[in-house]
Amino acid sequence: MTGRPPPVPDQLLRRLADDRDAARARVERLTAELAEARHQLERLEVTHQTLLELAGAAGPPLPPAYRDILAVLADNPGGLRTKDVALALNLPATSKNTVEGVRAKLKRLVGRDLAEEPESGLFAIKRDNA
Repeated sequence: MTGRPPPVPDQLLRRLADDRDAARARVERLTAELAEARHQLERLEVTHQTLLELAGAAGPPLPPAYRDILAVLADNPGGLRTKDVALALNLPATSKNTVEGVRAKLKRLVGRDLAEEPESGLFAIKRDNA
């Protein structure tokens, strides 16, 4: 006996690799579903707030994520690109879902006249709000 463990059968190694790949694919799919659910939740919260405002009721204050974005814009009066806003918020700026979520929030803030887009893709705090 040489003390070496017996070789692992190729069939077992292939099965383990397949199981690992399936688990990785499931994690990626669930991560994408979670990002989409969060995006939908944010849209529903903004829609709810907009409906309250249209009805004349005093809506709740801006959600924390929007206040954080406004604070970043206020600290950078020259304006920032979406990826730079994401980086300033310590978000993964390499994730397309994250960047698009930040862009959607920036566009909503522009629509609510709290921010402005002086040129395409550049966002700044609304000058009267700075």
